Amino acid sequence: MVEYNPDRIVLMRRLEKKTQAELTEGTGISTAKISKIQNRIVPFTKEDAEKIATCVDYPLSFFSMDDTPTPPTELTYRRSSKTLVREINAVSAEYEIMAGTVRRIAERLRMKSHLQWIDDIAPRDGTPLSMEKINHIAQETRRYLNLADTGPVRNVTRALERVGIAVMPMHSSGEESEYKTTSEGVSNPTLDTPVPVIGYLGRNNTGDRLRFTKVHELGHMILHKYRIHLTRQQMESEAHQFAGAFLMPEDDARAIFAKNDSISTFVDAKAGWGISISALVMRVSALNLIEPKRAKSLQVQISMRGWKKHEPVAVSVESPLLFKQMIGQAYGTVISPTESRIDSFAVSNKLGVPFRYLDLWADGLQEEGRQYGFREPRFKKPEFTASSN
Repeated sequence: MVEYNPDRIVLMRRLEKKTQAELTEGTGISTAKISKIQNRIVPFTKEDAEKIATCVDYPLSFFSMDDTPTPPTELTYRRSSKTLVREINAVSAEYEIMAGTVRRIAERLRMKSHLQWIDDIAPRDGTPLSMEKINHIAQETRRYLNLADTGPVRNVTRALERVGIAVMPMHSSGEESEYKTTSEGVSNPTLDTPVPVIGYLGRNNTGDRLRFTKVHELGHMILHKYRIHLTRQQMESEAHQFAGAFLMPEDDARAIFAKNDSISTFVDAKAGWGISISALVMRVSALNLIEPKRAKSLQVQISMRGWKKHEPVAVSVESPLLFKQMIGQAYGTVISPTESRIDSFAVSNKLGVPFRYLDLWADGLQEEGRQYGFREPRFKKPEFTASSN
């Protein structure tokens, strides 16, 4: 007999930002009863589960899943004092469901972790890391990813996926921010799983910023695996420095930049390295290759030219492949390295996840029967662009 899990009602409401009153309106179940079900005062029956599933267009199997809840405090998603609680809840709920889905597929495929090296290089000291230490860890990371010690990283996403880290777009939009140190990604450094997940938030974005976001989250996975109790500000600062060190190694920075370089040098570097102009200025400043006064002057120029929001130079947007290939191999057909076809209804029920989420996380899936006009609802995808112009 199938047992239905009341915690899944709460999880769904967090993700969909639904109040109990809205759920009552859509299901006909009183708010008092919904509250009692969630608090396990009365049983969560199949009849009630079916009403809720129909209301929110979820597979019934979603409400019988039994994943271990992930407290939002364990995730790396940066939030400010102005971030709405419902936004934090939506991001953390989606990540929890997403990571659980990846784990189920990985177990079905009997995938093993190839990330012991993270354990080997992850710092355990609770004190803030020096720039020198972060540079060293970033260099070690490049080697474990089979990248050269120097030179541009041509495709960040593929480098991560080759070692078994799933990189996945998310539906939750999170909080818009102009602050360059605000991450637009989310990960869980402490989660023990064969295929860890880096999620990036569903909003319009550019290729250079997405590359930085993904490496920023990789930094969290390494630097904060055993140091999750640092302050949020310290964790963000370290992950930010790691991303700069990984994408622009110190030896390269010293060969390219000089203390009196004009802004055009940074524009040219962005074209070759896939890093935003603002992030390059911060990286060069962190290495003391330019004085603080010069760094401030360059940032003022960036702001005056309107580049805080619209930088010049197009950087290609990288498309993830690993999750698409995993779900195709486990439940359908991998047509090519970039295309998988599945029975959307069957897979949605097996995984307990609406197809619209699976499709978005996989960066697009083909449906069996589509040629006959059968098509499940899908989310409109964010307009990730090569350039913000």
